[in-house]
Amino acid sequence: MIFRDQASLDRLFPRLILHGILNLGCEQVMRFLGKQLNGRFGGEVVTDLRRRSEGVRLKHWVNDNSIKLYNHRNVLRPETTIHDAEDLKVYRTPESRPDGPKAWYPLRRGVADLHRRAQISRTANERYLAALAATSVTTPLAQEAVTICQPVRLQQRRYRALNPFETADAQLLAAVNRGEWALKGFRNREIRALLFGEAKDQKQQRSQAAKVSRRLALLHAHGLIAKVSRTYRWQVTAKGRRILTALSAARQADTDKLMSLAA
Repeated sequence: MIFRDQASLDRLFPRLILHGILNLGCEQVMRFLGKQLNGRFGGEVVTDLRRRSEGVRLKHWVNDNSIKLYNHRNVLRPETTIHDAEDLKVYRTPESRPDGPKAWYPLRRGVADLHRRAQISRTANERYLAALAATSVTTPLAQEAVTICQPVRLQQRRYRALNPFETADAQLLAAVNRGEWALKGFRNREIRALLFGEAKDQKQQRSQAAKVSRRLALLHAHGLIAKVSRTYRWQVTAKGRRILTALSAARQADTDKLMSLAA
């Protein structure tokens, strides 16, 4: 990404670095590289910041694969590096049976899966920049948040305002904004498990599912989530990602530092 002049990038870059360190945790870094945080993952996620004569470099590792951001003069560049191809997947036929059914197999080191390597790298860079874009918005948080802190109407129906700092609403917003949903979206049952845990019986399960459906409809009315076409899944919208990321940073911010900035 090329800026008009170096001064413009120099003003923005420290905010991007701070956002990348404070708000992009292991779940987010893993989804950039197409991985999911679950019980089967036994690897390591590391973030490292280094200053060099050419500029500043922020780098995130998932095992031996990495994604980094650095600046040089007026150029802002994300870069994905794949050292451990077998840690990633490609949808293909078995090597021994070219006419067999396709399935997900480890990425090969040669040129056979070069198209998939390029796809993973490009998508990782796009996800990374989209996550960092939340910090480049100059609109004050109060102005962004006020849109969800007021009642709205959708299809002649009134939906209540959200309170991002009230416990129930905060838990709901945090649940839908988890990094593992960025790839395929989330379903009612996945949010239900995060908010209520395992249901004791079928009646309680139906009751919890109905509650989650109403809450998802509320978020949809406020424009924070959208339905994935022809599925039962939902995804956070660009507006929702921006507002929820900013609210998450605000909830985790150090009070003393905020007071010093206000002073």
